[in-house]
Amino acid sequence: GGKCQQKGGKKCTEGGNMDVSDRVQTTQPLVKDELGHRVQKLFQDFLEGCTEDGELKYLPDAKELGRPERNTLTISFQDLEEYSTRLANVIQEHYYRLYPYLCRAVRNFAKDYGEVNIEKEYYAAFVDLPTRHKVRELTTNKVGSLLRISSQVVRTHPVHPELVSGTFMCLECQTVIKDVEQQFKYSQPSACQNPNCPNRKRFLLDINASKFVDFQKVRIQETQQELPRGSIPRSLEVILRAEAVELAQAGDKCDFIGTLIVVPDVSQIQTSVASAETSTRVKGGEGLDNDGVRGLKILGVRDLTYRLAFLACSVVPTEAKFGGIDMNAEGITAAMIREQMTEEEWERIYTMSQDRQLYQNLITSLFPTIHG
Repeated sequence: GGKCQQKGGKKCTEGGNMDVSDRVQTTQPLVKDELGHRVQKLFQDFLEGCTEDGELKYLPDAKELGRPERNTLTISFQDLEEYSTRLANVIQEHYYRLYPYLCRAVRNFAKDYGEVNIEKEYYAAFVDLPTRHKVRELTTNKVGSLLRISSQVVRTHPVHPELVSGTFMCLECQTVIKDVEQQFKYSQPSACQNPNCPNRKRFLLDINASKFVDFQKVRIQETQQELPRGSIPRSLEVILRAEAVELAQAGDKCDFIGTLIVVPDVSQIQTSVASAETSTRVKGGEGLDNDGVRGLKILGVRDLTYRLAFLACSVVPTEAKFGGIDMNAEGITAAMIREQMTEEEWERIYTMSQDRQLYQNLITSLFPTIHG
């Protein structure tokens, strides 16, 4: 175990250095997150020590990560609480801060035990969170913590690739800058890492060396049952990545497990800049009254250009049909449906099946206002 942890720690240290090239010296030392590295080691110990029937519980799923279409390891939060309540509380409270370290622990576990040697991004997803929140309960004091929310999907967007870590080349000195993290919008390096280069704007994205992930946005809204009297339904945008995409369709009621985040509202920024540019185009006779842009306020600098969104790592359907379990329609058998029903429900279905007027009763029940 110690040898595995030491090797995993070495990998983490190598992956954490955002080196530009061997010949470029960074002017500021990188700050090491002691809590993150500690949680990474403890979380990897949990994956290596969680057993079921004498076998490692998450080893079969870790071996599946070797397949090209797989990149997410799903972990039960109840198992984590049984292993260490303190570790579970720290992860739940500082989830967004610790998430990259949890993903590194999954990568180390997959490589050391699952014998997966494919260089790609690995992700951790949690299920079985005990507490469920409503959309109306999400406030800014919950930003960054691990949450489980339940709501109805009202709109889904197409899946497209998202740039998560970019590799850029400076167009002035040809220096390659690796692992530029994207903050929910296209983010170039703030400056060239070469101390002798003054470039701050002219960079070229190297698509082949950058890292992308599947990305989908869905919008959820409060259901009529949980809506307070006289209130308007509140909605929230949910961001899905990796294997969580395409799991929720419009009309489904789902549980989303993830964290509340603050993202830049790019549309508002663009709108503010466009209105400022329009205000500078005036007629000749109005030049004395409208002498261009005054100050930075009109450019939207002082506007609130941030909004709340929910970054989900897993999606679990909670429909009432089949006991809330998402089943494949092709693989459903009568025995499987019987297991998900109570004795009273099964007796009622059996009584209905013996009724000779069943077809007419179904028509009357489903379409009472249609005749002919």
